Amino acid sequence: MSKILYGKEVAALIEKELKDEIDELQNMGIFPTLAILRVGGTPGDIAYEKAAIKKADFLSVAVKKFTLPEDTTEEEVISAVDNINKDCTIHGALILRPFPKFMNDERIRNHLDREKDVDAITDEALARVFSGKGGNYPCTARACMEILKYNHIPIAGKVVLVIGRSLVIGKPMSMLLQKENATVIMAHSRTSMEQMINLSALADIVVVATGKQDTFTSELAHEGQTVLDVGMNRGSDGKLVGDVDFDGVSELVEAITPVPGGVGSVTTAVLFKQLIESVRRIAGLDED
Repeated sequence: MSKILYGKEVAALIEKELKDEIDELQNMGIFPTLAILRVGGTPGDIAYEKAAIKKADFLSVAVKKFTLPEDTTEEEVISAVDNINKDCTIHGALILRPFPKFMNDERIRNHLDREKDVDAITDEALARVFSGKGGNYPCTARACMEILKYNHIPIAGKVVLVIGRSLVIGKPMSMLLQKENATVIMAHSRTSMEQMINLSALADIVVVATGKQDTFTSELAHEGQTVLDVGMNRGSDGKLVGDVDFDGVSELVEAITPVPGGVGSVTTAVLFKQLIESVRRIAGLDED
């Protein structure tokens, strides 16, 4: 049985540091506030929103919710983003995606003020990630890095297979790994099973972020690997499961994150870490 990389301890360490920073800010009369914008109600979005609100309450961070029905118009979503941008009491925004297919994702996400983009969804924020200029990172990608570092899993010089090429996780994940001197292989929905088997055989670390259950199975796993499961899906029994066949893979690999209880819990902590970093920048307490 592999080592289970629970996110609870990683998140707790981040949150302990955040509590001290938030207390300091509140003593200065600055009260960190997060906006959450959700369109519709997919299970993953609702689970993430609930986790964020629960964590905000624990950290004494205020939350302003902007919830719109799935059949809302694109203009109404843009209007909600405008309200977030104009509200000087809001320091950062979590905009849950993907949007309904008829909406222009690029237009909506790029409407958000860069200073409030705590999940790095705008092109400007992503450009800073890809150019190595710092700022905020996509929270899930940064959460994966936090888990690896907390558990002292070597990254430099290792081969990492990232399965999934989205702007939310896959692509920024590859950049963060390369920044730590890993050799990164990208795979995706057009990668054949034969290719996937060959690529996984080379990988010391695998990050699975496709949004599809059982993307990574025992057929792909091997001894010595570390597997980070970023997925969040509903199984046939209604329970949350990841993109990895946990039962089969965990018997073979060195270490693996569970779902729930793995990357997701750290992602929420990273969201608030980046919120507080944004608060400090907006207040002129830190340089960007």
